[in-house]
Amino acid sequence: MLLASVPAGVALGLVAGATYAGYSWALRRVINRRIPRGAAAGAVLGAGGMLLAPIAGVGLVLTESTPADAWLVLAYLSLVPMFVGYVLFSRGLAGIDATTATTVTLVEPAVATVLAVLILGEHLGAIGWSGMALLGAALLILVAPKLRQ
Repeated sequence: MLLASVPAGVALGLVAGATYAGYSWALRRVINRRIPRGAAAGAVLGAGGMLLAPIAGVGLVLTESTPADAWLVLAYLSLVPMFVGYVLFSRGLAGIDATTATTVTLVEPAVATVLAVLILGEHLGAIGWSGMALLGAALLILVAPKLRQ
């Protein structure tokens, strides 16, 4: 069963990467038009939210009987890592191109994965390590011209 899920996981990963790249590209274009970063990020995230709205509730089961702790965790995850992360990303995007910004942000999940393997004893298969190698190669290609200067 695991092997049957790998192609679907890879396909969903590609979709996620493409949508993140699209977000970065759209945000950079809006920022380049001298629109304030906060308004630009809000507009791009709002447009993305409207596209996502039809499927946003699939599998989400939060009701009035959901414990208050779950609501607090959801509020925290929405406001702190997501909101602050996107605000900082949009600030950084004002100074560098979207390709560089998007590629550099891929370091975080790679580091988290390696830490999970080393500290928590998680297992990463050959496809996962291959993806990490491709990510490392992309980062080297990105920084190589800067290292030569």
